[in-house]
Amino acid sequence: MSKVKVILQADVAGLGEEGEVKDVAGGYARNYLLPKRLVVPATKGNLKVVEQQRAEIEVKQAQHRSEARTLADRLATVPLYFPVRVGEQGRLYGSVTAQDVAAKLKSEAGIEIDRRTIELREPLRSLGQFDVPVRVAHAVTGHLAVTLHDQTVPPQASAPEASAPQEPAPSTETGPEALAEDGVPLGAVPVDTVVPASETAPEPFDTTGQAGQAGTGEQGAEGTTAAQ
Repeated sequence: MSKVKVILQADVAGLGEEGEVKDVAGGYARNYLLPKRLVVPATKGNLKVVEQQRAEIEVKQAQHRSEARTLADRLATVPLYFPVRVGEQGRLYGSVTAQDVAAKLKSEAGIEIDRRTIELREPLRSLGQFDVPVRVAHAVTGHLAVTLHDQTVPPQASAPEASAPQEPAPSTETGPEALAEDGVPLGAVPVDTVVPASETAPEPFDTTGQAGQAGTGEQGAEGTTAAQ
């Protein structure tokens, strides 16, 4: 599997932060990162430009991380309740998806986040409270307390003992996630809804570097952790 060296132009969850130099799968760079202008090839000229901007980037990153931690702390104070229909033997009609969580978070708390940053590997299909991680930035994870309750019973009375409500986990800062077989980091999505991309560099970047020399046999794909 061929790799290409790129410079991140924005924070990408599961991959890295703006200004970092990374080796990524050629297909991932060609088909996703480069078209979205999340990276540029790590040519000598581009490396020189990013080094000239290093101090500015570090100041901006410190601010971005602070904003991400603030958002993560806020998520921990916003419990979400989903009234659901329950059939025989406690089976639910339907399920709650990452898209449902994102929509309710926006409508009830005014917080808009990309559903792809909600790390729900499969829809919720049982009563009770669930700790749902949200990757608000590359290395900052918040947590939501999501409760599914019988629509005919108040939330406190409908949750079974096995799923008794718990305090949501505190926000955490972690490193990049594992890579999938195709070289795309699991959950790798731009987080410009929380951490905006950098301003245009004072000197133009060379976009004709190594990425254009990558092999053509790979397919880049945008990772997703949210179940559709």
